[in-house]
Amino acid sequence: MPALSRTVQMKRPIFRSRLFFKFIIPYIFLIVLVFSLSGWLFFSSASEALDAELSRRLIGVADLTSRTVNPAFILRIQPGDEDTSLYRLILGELEKIREAAQVKDIHLFNRQNRVIVDLDGTQAIGEEDLLLQIDAYELGQVWRGQAVSSILYRGRDGRFYKAGYAPLKDEQGAIIAGVGVEVGVDFMQIMDRVRRQFIGITLASGGLILLISFLISQSIIRPIQTLTSATEELGNEEGYPTVDLNRNDELGDLGKHFNRMIDQIRTKDALLRRMYDEERTRAEVLEGYSQTLLKSIPSGVLGVNLKGEITSCNPAAEKILGLSSLSLLDRPVQGALGVCAPLEKIIMTTVTTGREAAWEESPVEDPSGGKRWIGAMASPIKNGGGREIGATAVFADLTEVKNLQEEIALKRQMAILGELSAGMAHEIRNPLAAIQALGELLSRRVKGRAGRDEQGHVPSGEGDLEELSRDLVAEIRHLNRFVTEFLIYARMPLLRIEKSDLREIVDAALSLAAPSGRPERVVVRNNIPPSFPEAPVDPIEFRRVLLNLIQNAFQAMGEEGELGIDAEIVHRYLVLRVSDTGPGISSEHRDKIFRPFFTTKQGGTGLGLAISERIIRGHGGSLTFETGEGKGTTFIVQIPLQEPIETPTLIS
Repeated sequence: MPALSRTVQMKRPIFRSRLFFKFIIPYIFLIVLVFSLSGWLFFSSASEALDAELSRRLIGVADLTSRTVNPAFILRIQPGDEDTSLYRLILGELEKIREAAQVKDIHLFNRQNRVIVDLDGTQAIGEEDLLLQIDAYELGQVWRGQAVSSILYRGRDGRFYKAGYAPLKDEQGAIIAGVGVEVGVDFMQIMDRVRRQFIGITLASGGLILLISFLISQSIIRPIQTLTSATEELGNEEGYPTVDLNRNDELGDLGKHFNRMIDQIRTKDALLRRMYDEERTRAEVLEGYSQTLLKSIPSGVLGVNLKGEITSCNPAAEKILGLSSLSLLDRPVQGALGVCAPLEKIIMTTVTTGREAAWEESPVEDPSGGKRWIGAMASPIKNGGGREIGATAVFADLTEVKNLQEEIALKRQMAILGELSAGMAHEIRNPLAAIQALGELLSRRVKGRAGRDEQGHVPSGEGDLEELSRDLVAEIRHLNRFVTEFLIYARMPLLRIEKSDLREIVDAALSLAAPSGRPERVVVRNNIPPSFPEAPVDPIEFRRVLLNLIQNAFQAMGEEGELGIDAEIVHRYLVLRVSDTGPGISSEHRDKIFRPFFTTKQGGTGLGLAISERIIRGHGGSLTFETGEGKGTTFIVQIPLQEPIETPTLIS
């Protein structure tokens, strides 16, 4: 049934959504808190600053008044003196101070809080001023000789007032009265209105922020709820829903990515369904394939249960045992295997111990086929819960393998005969050298006797004899070279390893290789510095290796190319690379490159690289190569760095 695909439209979100409250409440709380704290700090700072400034002003006016008024006049004032000239004189002085200082009232009083002078005239001389009791703490400081100010207080008219007090002293410094200066604090009404306005602005801002936050949250929550609904439908296997957010922001991109993901899920689901069908079909095929595979295995397989009864047997087991499955199944393994009785012990050991039995090879006497070799091993069989339910034995007829091993032993003996052949080749080399000398002598004599006729031509018979003598000498030289290299390969000389200058060895090899035909357009890069550490090698044999590699590189490059020689120390190994820019080694020749007598060069013996590889192995190292067709070849020599060996080393 094809999967459904539909578009999920944006749904109306529920107001009391968890995401909404998680988003809006902290946001509103943070904004209101910031506004409230900033307003409170501003209001408090402004109020304190204005109050402090007003206190300093009132104290200054009270102190000025105490110094202006004559103490002798104050001492003469008595109740009922309101109409005297002395009282009016004092009021005139106070009036000047009030006008200059812009204060509301100035009054003088004694320790009993009774009025001595009241500039407003609202209280008579000797009348008790009850408002002074409110500032009892401040007046206590005044009577101790300090000028102070009162706290703000609200009068009967609803306005805020503040008073400043200073002591009035006589000529001897005794405090005879107190001076009070009162002022109306109109700015507090302004501050109060500011505070109410700020609270209103804060509430209005909070409401506006709430509205904006609600709209913003809805614009975010609604697409998320749409995606959530689509995801729930996808999880409920209701098809492959897509979303259409119609937005040009990150949420719109998220919707596009969601739709793309749904398309990928649809594609992968179809692929998985097809793979499931294929795997189910394959499982149905493999259900019977295991039996077919068991029948096709060339090794014999026997299965037994915990009672030691044979439960399965493949055709190879029937063939090796010479018994049919009918005579084996459901029978105890002990006594059922005929001439292959050694298998019984291996199988029963695994059944009783639950341990795997290692591979064992045993000879058996088969009356019909003679002596045979059987190799077998056994392993326990466990079910899905890991409980042992039996054992299985795998065995094979090794008679042919044993015969092959005997053949290998015979080949080893033949190798010994090869060494004898090398000795014979050594004996051949001496007379061959004599034959070569005689051939060269014959060639010179024939050349010296060859006369020419009147036209300057060599007679035909003598010319043929001269050419034959040259061919004879060339073939003798080739045979001598072959015998020499065969002797080197068959009986490698003793290595005398010593610390040697690698740069000198490379220079010597290059000098020897140059006369062999190095083209002028072949560039040689010898990158080994003169200060390179000495290496533990046989200098003569190692030079033979380098000479062979360099000559091969020259011959591979032809008339033009670049030869590079590099060396480095890597993890206590000397690594030397000889690289060329030739055509590289073809893929069909790479696995034969170190085989004796394999060569692609005309007139070559095929022993150069084989000898070089044996010399490097004699040093305890390795000779490998890296190549690519058309990319050149690099031969890599690796030799371990160790102390020089005192005794000669024989290359095997």
